[in-house]
Amino acid sequence: MTKTSGSHAVREFTKAPLTEEGLTETVRRISAGVDEFSVLNHTARVELVNKVTEQWQNDFVAGFNIPNDLAKAGEEYAAIEQGDKFPSLPDSVREALLQRFDDRYGDGGPRLWPGLNKA
Repeated sequence: MTKTSGSHAVREFTKAPLTEEGLTETVRRISAGVDEFSVLNHTARVELVNKVTEQWQNDFVAGFNIPNDLAKAGEEYAAIEQGDKFPSLPDSVREALLQRFDDRYGDGGPRLWPGLNKA
């Protein structure tokens, strides 16, 4: 196929996988140039990996369920912040996720959230 076809394939592949495992597998397949990704040259595969990864990260952050229970939210925030939960998330995604907690409960994380740490 021509370069145009490869660019078209990059534009057409817009649905990111639903899970982190799915993302890992999709990135592996794109990088290896297997199946439908075989028409892409190296540069186009790198571009597509970046696009799919960014889309997955955006979808993950936007769709992440922040617990309604303040104590549970504090525990989850701490686990995400320390890397115990989602250890392979890039720092930028981790920060965006933690910001969603702060947007809901207040800046500074659970150590500063009103109502969580009353003496």
